[in-house]
Amino acid sequence: MRLNHNKKRNTAFLYEVLIKELSAAAINENIKIKQKALKLLKEYFSKGRVLNKELEIYKSFNNLSDFDQLTIDKILFEAKKQFFYLDKRKIYSDQSKLINEINKNFGKDSWNIFVANFKNIATINQILNQKLSPRDQVLLEEKLHSDQHKQKPEKQNVQKIDKLTVKKFVERFNNEYAEKLNETQRNLLNRYITSYRDDGLEFKVYLYEEVDRLKKILEEKVVKADKQTSEKLSKVIEKTKNYSSRTIGKDLLSEIMTIQSLVSELTNSDN
Repeated sequence: MRLNHNKKRNTAFLYEVLIKELSAAAINENIKIKQKALKLLKEYFSKGRVLNKELEIYKSFNNLSDFDQLTIDKILFEAKKQFFYLDKRKIYSDQSKLINEINKNFGKDSWNIFVANFKNIATINQILNQKLSPRDQVLLEEKLHSDQHKQKPEKQNVQKIDKLTVKKFVERFNNEYAEKLNETQRNLLNRYITSYRDDGLEFKVYLYEEVDRLKKILEEKVVKADKQTSEKLSKVIEKTKNYSSRTIGKDLLSEIMTIQSLVSELTNSDN
């Protein structure tokens, strides 16, 4: 079954384009582009906007492997129902405006970004729009089931996170690690823990601003350091350049916290 897919008309892909541009701009210290990307994210994906409503439907397909087939069918049914009642003309209009903004502000190369889950969001787009023949529609939904079971991780206990749970977790975390982590590391992890509140948008902005801050300090230290130290610091700086294309998770956070620790030691040694 061969499917044609216009990625520019895929709201989840448009969101990923803006996130990638925001990340790259933060890493490359391009304040103008960073502010523009953030402005567009808030303008088109803030709560209540139709593209945000559609994006939330896409996100309901995340981690379906945690559920049994009956629950997945229910989620699929509800997603298609909610998508049906969205204002399609408004979606198309906002997508058109956003596409023009991306072309104007970031250039046509923006459309060539790598999105790890692109096949998945393309499949979801086809399923939601329901423009296929009955046979192809059913086969595509079965493919979604099959793909999710292939990705099924080791069974874990999943608990609903509410504000009280997060508050208690943060308090426990701070009590346990207060003596082991410096202030910047604790701040980073606290923000990561609570990033569910706005889908992680503000955390992404903070994260890349923090990387930008660390990189500037390291660049200052390179100039003053001896040759051996300078070479080592240059390697660390070089490593940060690919952070805009990395998935935000434990591995990336661990690396950034290591750099935070290094910067803290370098700064304290100068005092």
